[in-house]
Amino acid sequence: MLERIWKARRDERGFTLIELVMVLVILGILLALALPAYLGTRRKAYLAEADQNLKEMRTQAWLRYVEKGTFSGFSTTASSPNWTYSIVSCGDDTCEMKAEGTILGQSAEVTLTLSSDGTASVESYGF
Repeated sequence: MLERIWKARRDERGFTLIELVMVLVILGILLALALPAYLGTRRKAYLAEADQNLKEMRTQAWLRYVEKGTFSGFSTTASSPNWTYSIVSCGDDTCEMKAEGTILGQSAEVTLTLSSDGTASVESYGF
């Protein structure tokens, strides 16, 4: 009797519906755990890109201040596929630069303010 059951079981091919559903449930759980980490890493990469380009602009602005004694008239051409960079205002003592972009469907803004004593402050909005 047992031999007949084992033989019938060996002759069956394929997966049962329960086995397939269990595999889908496990894959769904793994996706639910991994997706937030992936999106967080992607967001950090976009912010790092903006931060790096603003630091380059800060260096250029500081070199102008060292040479001319003022930030007035500072301009630069920074570009990126994800961000739009602009000079908000540059006067005698301070220079404010901005990066605007969209991160995962949300608009974002990073502002860097450089002062004549060499200190810089960075502010982020829209995250």
